[in-house]
Amino acid sequence: MGRESSSLGIFRTDSGITLSFGANTYFIDSEDPFHNIANKALLQEDYVPLYIEIAKREGVGPEFRNMLLDMISQAKGDAGTFVDLD
Repeated sequence: MGRESSSLGIFRTDSGITLSFGANTYFIDSEDPFHNIANKALLQEDYVPLYIEIAKREGVGPEFRNMLLDMISQAKGDAGTFVDLD
């Protein structure tokens, strides 16, 4: 995947947040419960929740989440692997 196709673009308006990832766009309406989470994530410059939301909308949410949690665990030096409790 090239750099241009893996960049996350974020556009905020009064009606919500639009995420642009590659050729796809995703709109988070200001009435959507996830909108509050997205705003908090943006304030903290934490983009992981936004990538997870994109993955959910693409239908790969649990697999993507598990992969991210495994990567975080490895980065922290944890010996174990992630166990999906769903």
